[in-house]
Amino acid sequence: MENTTESDTKVIAIKLPFDLQDRILTFPFLHAISEYFPKADLHFITPKKDVEVLNLLPFRAYYHLFDEDEIKTILDVHPFTANANIYNVDLFVSLTNSFVDACLGLGLRAKKRVGFSDNWKTLVLTDKIPRPVGHHVVEDYLTLFNEKIGHEPDKKIRVTSRNLPRIIEGDIPYIAINLSPLRDTNIEDEWIDLIDHFEGQKIVLFASDDQIKMQMLIPRFIERLPAKNFYVNFSYRDSIELGRMLAFSKGLITFSGAAGALAAYVGAKTLILYENEDPQKTGPFYFLSDVSIMGVNNPSLVNSTNANKVLKERVTFNMTEVFGKAHEFFKL
Repeated sequence: MENTTESDTKVIAIKLPFDLQDRILTFPFLHAISEYFPKADLHFITPKKDVEVLNLLPFRAYYHLFDEDEIKTILDVHPFTANANIYNVDLFVSLTNSFVDACLGLGLRAKKRVGFSDNWKTLVLTDKIPRPVGHHVVEDYLTLFNEKIGHEPDKKIRVTSRNLPRIIEGDIPYIAINLSPLRDTNIEDEWIDLIDHFEGQKIVLFASDDQIKMQMLIPRFIERLPAKNFYVNFSYRDSIELGRMLAFSKGLITFSGAAGALAAYVGAKTLILYENEDPQKTGPFYFLSDVSIMGVNNPSLVNSTNANKVLKERVTFNMTEVFGKAHEFFKL
């Protein structure tokens, strides 16, 4: 394929993943596209759920929303693309492994249709590469950019969100703790073990999942916490409000997932406790903030005697060690 140049690329359509964490991890790729094609119209085909997270991007794009069950088979492709109001597409990029998603480029009549060459997608893509094995997902996307856009982005790329306004009033610095996920409909007691190590801190408690259920549990949970800290129960309407809170924190402590990626993107120091994901594939290392990892890749910090069980069962963390890392990392 000839290099895709700025002069001949005026309209770009990109199919984004459904999972929120995966979507946030496409941001380095989207930054690279925006910088290489500064005059092109960008169209993101994106799930309606959590679409507001795209408003954190510091550049303009058009969003074309779909519901979870709207694009499931190739029979759904034509009605969606016919009503999408995306015209004269020069370049279509699918960032998923879905054959149906790849067909969207055909439905849009894109001149160039780029993606990974898994399975049947080779039939509908004009330019494809095998998905790299064992790489970080961001490196996968950047390899796609390098091979098929014809330009090599900075391998040490570290991107960040647009500037965000403060949402929590006052000048007292705070630590954010994500209490999700719920297990057995309760907030884990190990969070109490961790918080008991802090003294004289303002601690913002929130939930990235099950927020409605969590709002029924957090007040009672706060009553069990030591009175030597000041606690804030933070609820939010969307990813922008959550990002605004995280951006002004000393740092976030969270289990792995979308909240860690979001925090890293908005510039918050992020301490992530990994239970069974591989941080070398999904860790938010390509954002501007500093990220620290504890868990499966550092077994000495996890209360488990069987390394094989770490990947299969719920692991519990040594919260004294977690506090020590947070104290050092956040410079408390």
